[in-house]
Amino acid sequence: MEENNLKAQSASNRTMWTYGFGSIGVGIKNNLLGTWLLFYYQDVLGLDAVLVTAAIGIALVIDAFSDPFVGVWSDRLKTKWGRRHPFMYGAIIPFALCYYLILQDPGDISDSALFTRLLVLMILMRLAMTFYEVPRGALGPELTKDYDQRNIIAGIGMALGWIGGAGISFIHMEYFLVDSFSNGAGYQLLAFWGGLGIFVSTVITTVGTHSRIPYLHVPPERSFKFKTFFREAKETLSNRSWIVLFASGCVYSLVVGTDTGAGTYYNTYFWEWKPNQISTFAAWNAASVVFIALFAPRIAVGRSKKKIAVGIFLTSIVVGPLPMVLRLLEPILGMQLFPANGSDLIWWILLIHSCALVSIGSLGFIFITSMAMEIVEDVERTTGRREEGLLGTVSSMIQKLIGAGGVLIAGLILAWAGFDDPGITEEMKSGPLIDRFATIHIAIGFFLPIISTLLILKYDIDRKGHLDNVNDLGYVEKN
Repeated sequence: MEENNLKAQSASNRTMWTYGFGSIGVGIKNNLLGTWLLFYYQDVLGLDAVLVTAAIGIALVIDAFSDPFVGVWSDRLKTKWGRRHPFMYGAIIPFALCYYLILQDPGDISDSALFTRLLVLMILMRLAMTFYEVPRGALGPELTKDYDQRNIIAGIGMALGWIGGAGISFIHMEYFLVDSFSNGAGYQLLAFWGGLGIFVSTVITTVGTHSRIPYLHVPPERSFKFKTFFREAKETLSNRSWIVLFASGCVYSLVVGTDTGAGTYYNTYFWEWKPNQISTFAAWNAASVVFIALFAPRIAVGRSKKKIAVGIFLTSIVVGPLPMVLRLLEPILGMQLFPANGSDLIWWILLIHSCALVSIGSLGFIFITSMAMEIVEDVERTTGRREEGLLGTVSSMIQKLIGAGGVLIAGLILAWAGFDDPGITEEMKSGPLIDRFATIHIAIGFFLPIISTLLILKYDIDRKGHLDNVNDLGYVEKN
């Protein structure tokens, strides 16, 4: 059969958008964990940064071990509601409720009680997330097997995820926090509206894709014996392309861990913004990502996803820290390299910089997500098994364990910089403390992503290889 006469099985636009809608809730959750949680508990509630990051890290470790368990379970489950949907339905309410509770005012309690409260709620939310995100992520490669359409479904997910995360961030800064990042009442409003957003988006995706259950893969009866499982897992995870993406993700997850809460500290003490001064940044960032995400499939037509992704990531590594590096070099060189804080010029420069950075970063991850989907058929062609859950969750398990280390590093950097020291003033935070934090944080965020990006060059599934896989497996439609 000629390549030009082949077309892999695809999904309707309605299915792709309904599936992607669940990314809104994921974006809202990511915004909390990556932007607000550390700052809220350390700066607003007064818990030591090391204790906050310890709670976040411990919950992440527990979450890491739950990922492969849920992934393998959902790979092998046989019910009238398919393999993935029973987990997704069960996670909806716990996911939204834990988000709501974690931002509630704990009242006048001791540091040990506050740490315990945060730890328990973080563990519960992480487990609820696992039961939703792991099966939902595994559902994506089942809905479409088309090489280019997988760029589209990844782009839709990226766009809607940013609408959720950046949208709630804009509302939080503009209407809840207003003129202070330390406004505790604003975080309680975030709790309600963020929790509601998670509930609505997860319901729409789960119910909206329910009609596709009869058309999804039905697994054969398989043994749960440990010996059989480990033999099959070894076969599945020996795929070369999976190994290099896994290694790349492990390195990058350490960077993501150290980024926990960093943006809020930079905005508050490095650039000295008020929340309502930069609330529109979130809206413009979301608009930029939506545009680039929906345009991404056109960029990749006839081109290599791998080469595009590598070029994009190398660009972002150089461009990303540039404004902060210029500011840190000013006292060393004795000259002004960047506009003064509070000026109109710096507002516009940082707005354009943030929009460009999130756009190119999101574009790269769209192609990485799409590349990971191709591994499913590459493995199935070799082993005869579709194991989306196992492929995704073993990788995420190790990456979360490493990311937990990164979160702890973030806390240690804050403590080393002096943010936990008693008696420090706001002027000190906006001076030597944030400069010390920025110096080590930027160094980590520059060198590690280079290693992560270069590993992607070893990925070896191209367009022709994927089409050969889906053809051999019978996942094709005649044009």
